[in-house]
Amino acid sequence: MLKRTIKFTPIAASVALTLGLTACGSDNDGNVYVPPVESVTSSDDAQFNVEVTGKAVKGAMKGAVVSVMTLNATGESVPVAFRLEASAEAETFTGEATSQDAADAAVEASKLAGNPDALITNDSGRYSIYLEDNFSGPVYITVTTSEEGDDSFLRCDAYVGCGTYDTAPEEDNVNDGDMNIEFGEWYKADLELSVVKYVAPVKADSSEASGAAGDANVARSFRANVTFLTTLVAQALLEAEGDIDADSIAATSLNTIVQIMGPDAVILLSALIGDLSNGGAVDLSEVDGEESLSQGVLMIAQLSSSIQGLPSITDAMASIKAGIASGTLSTTDIAKTLQIAVSSTASVFTAIATGDEVAIKNALEAAFLANNPDATAEEIAEFAQNSAGIASKAKAAKDQAVKNGAATDEELAKLAIVVQAALEELGCTEDECVIEGDFFAELAVELSAQIDASSVELTSLQASVESAEATLVDVEELASTVTDLETAIEFVAAVAALENEAEASNLAASIDTLHVKAQGYVNTATLLVSQNSDYQSILSTAATLEELALIEVNKVETYDSALAQLVIDAESIITEYEIEVEAAKEIALNTADIADEKKTAANTSEAASTSALAAAQSAVNSAAMDVEIKVEAAINAASEFSAAVNVLELAVQQSIKAAQDYLDASVAESDEELEAETLLEQAEIMASEAAVQAELANEQLLTALNLQEEAQLVVATASVKVTSESLSAMTVLTNTGGQSVIDAADILVDVIDELGGMGNSGDGSSTRQPDWSYNYDLDALTLALENESTGEMISASASYQGDKLVVAWGATLMGDEGVSIKLVTGESRTAALEECEQFAAGTITDPTQIDSCLIFTFDGEVDADTVDDAEIVNTETWNHVEIMDGESGFVGMLNLTADDATDMGTVTLEGMSGDLDFKVMGMVDSSGDEDESTLEVMVKGDTAMGYTLSLTGMESTGYTGDVKAMYNGEMMSFGSANKVTNGVSITYIDGDVVSYTDVDLIDSSK
Repeated sequence: MLKRTIKFTPIAASVALTLGLTACGSDNDGNVYVPPVESVTSSDDAQFNVEVTGKAVKGAMKGAVVSVMTLNATGESVPVAFRLEASAEAETFTGEATSQDAADAAVEASKLAGNPDALITNDSGRYSIYLEDNFSGPVYITVTTSEEGDDSFLRCDAYVGCGTYDTAPEEDNVNDGDMNIEFGEWYKADLELSVVKYVAPVKADSSEASGAAGDANVARSFRANVTFLTTLVAQALLEAEGDIDADSIAATSLNTIVQIMGPDAVILLSALIGDLSNGGAVDLSEVDGEESLSQGVLMIAQLSSSIQGLPSITDAMASIKAGIASGTLSTTDIAKTLQIAVSSTASVFTAIATGDEVAIKNALEAAFLANNPDATAEEIAEFAQNSAGIASKAKAAKDQAVKNGAATDEELAKLAIVVQAALEELGCTEDECVIEGDFFAELAVELSAQIDASSVELTSLQASVESAEATLVDVEELASTVTDLETAIEFVAAVAALENEAEASNLAASIDTLHVKAQGYVNTATLLVSQNSDYQSILSTAATLEELALIEVNKVETYDSALAQLVIDAESIITEYEIEVEAAKEIALNTADIADEKKTAANTSEAASTSALAAAQSAVNSAAMDVEIKVEAAINAASEFSAAVNVLELAVQQSIKAAQDYLDASVAESDEELEAETLLEQAEIMASEAAVQAELANEQLLTALNLQEEAQLVVATASVKVTSESLSAMTVLTNTGGQSVIDAADILVDVIDELGGMGNSGDGSSTRQPDWSYNYDLDALTLALENESTGEMISASASYQGDKLVVAWGATLMGDEGVSIKLVTGESRTAALEECEQFAAGTITDPTQIDSCLIFTFDGEVDADTVDDAEIVNTETWNHVEIMDGESGFVGMLNLTADDATDMGTVTLEGMSGDLDFKVMGMVDSSGDEDESTLEVMVKGDTAMGYTLSLTGMESTGYTGDVKAMYNGEMMSFGSANKVTNGVSITYIDGDVVSYTDVDLIDSSK
């Protein structure tokens, strides 16, 4: 708070007293008295301990100029006071002026005067600023690189490159010396990115909160990454000229990301969409592990990488911004260009995560062609020549990301596939862009799942922190026991071991990442609650997670500070007891022992991985029932092998350093020097062996991942075979069931033909089918047939409707071997006929809503007197069918059509057979010299696998086709099919040939 005081000088006080006594403004000589101007002084105590930190990435922007502003009530950018380090204690700022407002302004100007002259990002694009402890509101940060005039650079993280240099740089360990700006290379460019971060008011209970940067002077910490997406959000917020707070940032972020990525993909960004500045600042060419590579982060990183590969980043961003503002982004040219670029990036990343360098090289060349359709043969050849080197860099970047803890190899492989699928179709159109209740419900489910996963992770981290604290206490207690050389060496070695353990666990980075995630969960949960208060429980859970994570942040900060003090104490002990050589020796021996332990663990993991991989390969080759289980075990074993090698490599690095320190401390030509050289040599040999194991672990994981695809195909093929076998038992396809239907049709034809030569009505027994009795009335257009011995019956009721004769009919028929066929009709003839009349007239359009109807269409209007002379041009029947043969059954609709004009006939049978969703579509073309038939049998069971058996051909040449099923989102052929005598033969993709007999799939005579 500003402290306002009014100061009076002695002269001013005297004059004021005189004026008070005389109550007059002039003297006896007529001179006018002018009172002195009062001086107002204002002061304020300020401590700069609110951290705002992040990275500017489009790849990384190093040496970039950072501008920090705030936004006033009218939305204008105005300076804000900040520092580059957190304040250890409060500073006092004063100002003096002629009015209170002017004095207050002078205080603020004094704070601003203390701002740093320049703020630039480091080599990773990192920046950090510290605002006043009572600051709240929006902070507007811009990061700028320039093509000329400073030392700012962009790093290219686009797999297909970022254009060309004006002048080729010298060849070094980053640049290869040619004119192409390739993946991982630095280059100069004009680019400005920005972010608007809302700093919430301080909470009442935040006095003990600390930042995530490991600085005890930080009271609160906010992540504010600067990326392509945060720039679009910031520009939209500034142009809207409204109030900027957490709600407006969340709403703008959501609208931006939905229009770019589409609502389905956005669900995967659940932890970030409330504030996109919380994540996604990942340079794919150098992932430092500060941010875990979740599906959302990978999506943003790949999108950003794709933008960088376009001819002009600035132009692309301007076009995207305009498309979002107008709500028509998906229809723009930039959307089409971006889709190609993003799809290419995703395919390359999948190759990096799941393939070797050859696969990466092939994916790179395909991506280059997709992004450069007009490339010359020379340009294509040049990229192909360089693609092997790019593939090597890309794989190395992935391997380093794993070593840095951003993700495991297994996680990246799985994430790559998910992200590639999510990025196959960007954007949204019309109603898709309208975010409503269903979207938020789906978002709530995904967010809850991520919160649950992070809660499990927090529990594990809490245990690790507790263990680390306990070890720390043990070492601190050891310090009090130092009384001689032996105890001094023991203490120093223990401190060194603790340092190594802390480096290996990397607790600070892990808990920091989780804490930032939790902040993102809270932002998104707040967005959900703004839509529906029912989501309050999700917000409460997220807030609790954030609070608990912050507690661990504080613990780790305390731990790191205590460890740093122990290191200082150890150095003092070394000096005090003069044990530099002895301590170095003990540390070197201890780290060598630990490296040996990690080597043994890695060897054990290698053996387990090798064994599991062999078992998986055998299971795939033999199409074993448990193939997926064994392949998953191989993937897990290979992933554990890789993790064990990573631990080993760090332990070896620590051993090498300790051995070198021992060597440096040793006296020349002494026993210690010889021992140190031996330890160093052994550590370096172990490092070489670890590198070989790392390659083997990577190879085994890739092999296991490829086996997973084969295993899935084996399981899918087996499922297709089972489905094919079920076809042979289906009544609607077997000869037994089919013949029963034909026999019933023969009976009906015989009786109707017999009745044709009789009167308008009558009843009796058929002479052609003695078991059947009949009752008919041509005036009423009714017919009933009954078989008293079997209980079979056929009934029909008809009416003339313009050019149509509409028949409602039903039947209960019995075939051989217990087969029964029922054509379902209405409860009464009148109701059934009325329903069929409405269907024929088009009043009822859904055939599943009717029972059994037969419709004859003539070449003109017909009635009882004209029907005999009319010509039928089309026949169609929709029947509600129930068929049972004792083993399987079918319930559904049977549609038959016959078009006399085209000599085309079709049959559609659709419904359920057992637990299978079953559909048959057949067609007979009789327009030629020989009937040509086509048949498709589609089955869908509980496995959600779409299955289609297709056959086509002629009787003289034979019927051939294939079996297809849904696999990885597409219909895939699982085998070829041929019509054989009394059935069908299928040759599956695994070479297995299976014949299904007693199956009559195509027979035009029936």
